[in-house]
Amino acid sequence: MVNYRNVMENLVEEIYDEVAPSLKCCTCETCRGDMIAYALNQLPPKYVVTDKGEVYSKMYVLRNQHRTDIMASLTKAAKLVQEHPRHEK
Repeated sequence: MVNYRNVMENLVEEIYDEVAPSLKCCTCETCRGDMIAYALNQLPPKYVVTDKGEVYSKMYVLRNQHRTDIMASLTKAAKLVQEHPRHEK
């Protein structure tokens, strides 16, 4: 059976972890999940089948506009989550 993976999920999570302190909003699990889900819904998926494909996709993101796109989506997500948090205050 072929195992498909959307490497954009891992990339968004990795970049979120890098930039979370600078987002200046709540980083509880609920808010983190909301921000990552929002960003993923704004970005094109990057599906791979092999580990080689995953490495290639990650290299592509690092050399490409995608990193900037991911950061922009996370910044928008942080603003929305900050304005409308779903966790208890």
